[in-house]
Amino acid sequence: MQSRKNHINVRQVEIFRATMKFGTVTAAAAALGSSQPTITRELSRLEEHIGFRLFERRLQRLVPTARALKLFEEVQASFIGLDRINGFIDRLREASEEILTVSSLPAFALTILPEAVKRLNADHPDLTLQISTVDPRNQSSISGFNFDIGLIEDVYTERDADARILWTFKLVAVLPPQHPLATRDFLEPADFEGINFISLGPRDPYRLSVERIFDMAGTQRRLFLSSQSAGGVCELVLKGLGASIVNPSQRSATSSKAWS
Repeated sequence: MQSRKNHINVRQVEIFRATMKFGTVTAAAAALGSSQPTITRELSRLEEHIGFRLFERRLQRLVPTARALKLFEEVQASFIGLDRINGFIDRLREASEEILTVSSLPAFALTILPEAVKRLNADHPDLTLQISTVDPRNQSSISGFNFDIGLIEDVYTERDADARILWTFKLVAVLPPQHPLATRDFLEPADFEGINFISLGPRDPYRLSVERIFDMAGTQRRLFLSSQSAGGVCELVLKGLGASIVNPSQRSATSSKAWS
């Protein structure tokens, strides 16, 4: 077998791939915007460079060898990433030039953002908006390098973005409609002594902050249910299964009171 003389270049790989994909030199030349003699010449050079034949010439047709078929599998795998990039470029070309990326907690994405997006769209109809959600347990994953705007509840201490406080709010107790505490304007930690309490997930930062408040007050609640989302907590409360404390943006049809 002839030893390899040079590394093959990207153009040669493209020509080989097109020839394998379309089956003929003529079709490959048309797909690449080239000529049949050029494709034929480059294929011969490619075979010379790699030191083995890729095609058998039979009745004016190119029949790929076993090695060519194996090489084509490798080439196809290599081109998957490039095809994905080209597809993304096409989508960017079709979209408006103005793209705003927003990363938000699920609670805000379901409550606050829809109205904000409606107003933004009215003022900037050509703006393309891309919204993604971030796990409440990993709010630090929002980075100024990845998104234009991030909406979280914690204090953002990283230096890769300009952090601003948009609003502050009191925690809200969500209670079944006929719950005795629903008639109260304000609730204290002691008011939850011994009642069925529905919590967020064990690692949720909201739950951990609420737990600290009750621990400091020495309040003992009956913790028998938890849900990963505040919306799920509110639905469980609505079914009369217990009370909870959530972000005010997640209040559902249950009775709710400010909690001090």
